[in-house]
Amino acid sequence: MKFKISTFVKTLILFGLTQILGIYLAMQILPAIGVQTISASSFSLGDFIYLAAIVFLFFFFSIKYPRVGSTIYRVFLSLVIFAAMETFASIWLDPLSSLCLALAVLIIFWLWQSVIVQDVVMIITLGAVGAIFGLSLTPITVVYILIIFSAYDIFAVYVTGHMVKMAEAMIKSRAIFGFIIPSSVKDFGNRMQTVQPGEQFMVLGSGDVIFPLIMTVSLVRTSLTQALIVFVFSLLGILATHLIFVNQKIRRPMAALPPIATLTIIGYLVSRLF
Repeated sequence: MKFKISTFVKTLILFGLTQILGIYLAMQILPAIGVQTISASSFSLGDFIYLAAIVFLFFFFSIKYPRVGSTIYRVFLSLVIFAAMETFASIWLDPLSSLCLALAVLIIFWLWQSVIVQDVVMIITLGAVGAIFGLSLTPITVVYILIIFSAYDIFAVYVTGHMVKMAEAMIKSRAIFGFIIPSSVKDFGNRMQTVQPGEQFMVLGSGDVIFPLIMTVSLVRTSLTQALIVFVFSLLGILATHLIFVNQKIRRPMAALPPIATLTIIGYLVSRLF
């Protein structure tokens, strides 16, 4: 069995730092948000149909019209980074300073496009997004979300293949919503223009990081111990994903969320014993 310890350690560090930051931000934000959460029963069939239609249209236009898709990716990523950075900064700074810092980070992100800048900005962005959504949802609702999106990930990667096409389009437009994991530490300094998935670089998508974080943060309200148990199991999910990926007979894109989500859900079930 193959095990690329260098690649795994770098993946684990990026994933783990995002989870830790998300938990910390959740603990800082929680007093201001209060106790209101959204349960699975709050969503109707119409809500899911509406969401599915939006997702379909997004994929359709981004794949069929590459130039339009590239613009959509860049605008969407910019909005998410700006909102996440503003949320992150607002914990310590006043509103105006938070907005200025968020804008400065966004400018640096697009002007100084390197792997290290990409990954550092993603740690903060995904940590903030995961903290906000995690505090808004109940744990059982997140379980349903993990199951649904894991099934979708399998369908989109292995059946239709549109997730792979969308990932390729994002990489081409340099609007990558996720982590770039180089095979060598020195490649963290590489420009984003040199990034091509393969032996030298691996991409870990945002959903593979955010969804387990949302599960972890949803437990922060009730028990930090339970949240940390889920966090540990999500790390085991990263290990399982790495082993599956590097031991493929033919190297190809894989649906990373299912093994991560499975271990995360197992962690949630184990945490309920405490």
